Amino acid sequence: MSVAAEDLVIQTSAGAFDASNLTVERVVIHRIHNRAPDKTIQPPICSSALTVLPQRGREALEQRIVAALGSRSHGVEMSIEAFDTMDFFQAAAHAIHLPDTEFIQLTHEMAQLLTRAQGSTSAPAGMLAVVTGRVGNPQKRFLAVIKADIQDGFGTGEDAATLAMTYLQNLVLTPTQRFYKVGLLVEQTSSVAQPRGAYDPSNYRAFLFDHLITATETRQAAAYFYQHFLGMDIQKSSKKLTKDFFEYTKGFIASASLSEEQKFDAKDALRVELKSASSIISASDYANAHLPHDVRTDYLRYMEQKGFPRNAIAKDTQFVSAQLRRPRKLKFVQGIQLTIPPDVPTSLISIAADGEETVVRIASGYREED
Repeated sequence: MSVAAEDLVIQTSAGAFDASNLTVERVVIHRIHNRAPDKTIQPPICSSALTVLPQRGREALEQRIVAALGSRSHGVEMSIEAFDTMDFFQAAAHAIHLPDTEFIQLTHEMAQLLTRAQGSTSAPAGMLAVVTGRVGNPQKRFLAVIKADIQDGFGTGEDAATLAMTYLQNLVLTPTQRFYKVGLLVEQTSSVAQPRGAYDPSNYRAFLFDHLITATETRQAAAYFYQHFLGMDIQKSSKKLTKDFFEYTKGFIASASLSEEQKFDAKDALRVELKSASSIISASDYANAHLPHDVRTDYLRYMEQKGFPRNAIAKDTQFVSAQLRRPRKLKFVQGIQLTIPPDVPTSLISIAADGEETVVRIASGYREED
């Protein structure tokens, strides 16, 4: 698995995040159960030692984390909402500073927290990897949690070491493995260890990748992981970013070297994209799906110059809902139809019906017949 250089610097509303130069230093893996048939919560099976990775496994894990959170993935930046002493954030920020033995013990608490978080859901059993390392240039300390929903291949009698290696083979050595979630916490300014509960969330940035993030009702599907386990939420700037995406893309289409028909199709696709069931949007996805090949690079450069994030963002259309209405269609008795785009002001159209005749006045010059 390789990651293109341009995907390593992620532009977000909070500024660029450099995902390059990521190195994994410690990994510990625990087994997470789903609910028993009687709906009771089963405790996790926790490892008491770090997982020793061969060089190939370590490199594959590093690449998987970067690929999950890179600009062409569906990684999104999160806001840290829960930061009391016993919340995940304080545990993770503290774990970054701890020696191995205390680090491992604190990850047991994370496994318990995830077990409780998914205890009221039908989330499948899987494995939780807790990873620490450094990322960026200059490098900053991070902690990542990875939950893989392994559907089969795990017997209840397997020991922790066998479980860990089976997990890693599925997660990082099989390119088709996609049923996993990643939460990443990055320390911005290096600090010394503090009492748990004293870490300042403003000194950290958080990111999420979820394989479900393009599906319908993603927020509900993933809430147990990012909200109840991580104590995080989609950044509150989603409404503004969605509006920016809409306005900037319309502006590019209007000025691009495209035929009128291509411009109409691109604007219609923009409306469809924003009204779709997907809970995220990204400029690169839109360009690849809806723009002619020869203008895609210009569009992405235009969006970057506007300061729009290169990674996917959470979609919230509240600020543009009025502009996303379907085109108005005027239907006449003889089967004649007149289509009015939703962003055309109603003041430009006047209709006067008089018996068998209807007069439509349009405050615009005539261009062509489609």
